[in-house]
Amino acid sequence: MPDAIQEHFEKRTTRYIDEQLQRIDSQQPVEQEDFPAPQQTRRKEAQRQQSLSHEEKFHSEFSFISLILGIVGLILPLFSTLAIIFGIGGLMQTQREHMKGKWMAVLGISLGFVGIAIIIIAIIFGVGFLENYLLKFGSIETLVGAASAYVN
Repeated sequence: MPDAIQEHFEKRTTRYIDEQLQRIDSQQPVEQEDFPAPQQTRRKEAQRQQSLSHEEKFHSEFSFISLILGIVGLILPLFSTLAIIFGIGGLMQTQREHMKGKWMAVLGISLGFVGIAIIIIAIIFGVGFLENYLLKFGSIETLVGAASAYVN
């Protein structure tokens, strides 16, 4: 690897020298080129490779957690709420750090809202069912009185 880097810089240096010699020969004023220092070049290349490798390899953790919580949240409403929260965090992370997993965050948020809707519908139908069930026995006072007599 060091040989390849050295060869790269030797090519750049010889190209720069050749350009400067051509300008001197043609009587053009020599202008300062924007050739960055080797350390800056290496640093920029390393950052670019790191950002590309980071983007290509990793999914957002928040997005993955959001998807799992969204699936569990179809049964338990607390997890649906957490799925929405982590999904929003996952969307922000995928946008900010250019990571994969946006689909998991969107699906986690969607499943979170579906889970909350299912729980709300279950509560509405559950209250209606209990109301009809209590009316068969009379009123709530009748049930409380019967229960207290049974306990005593």
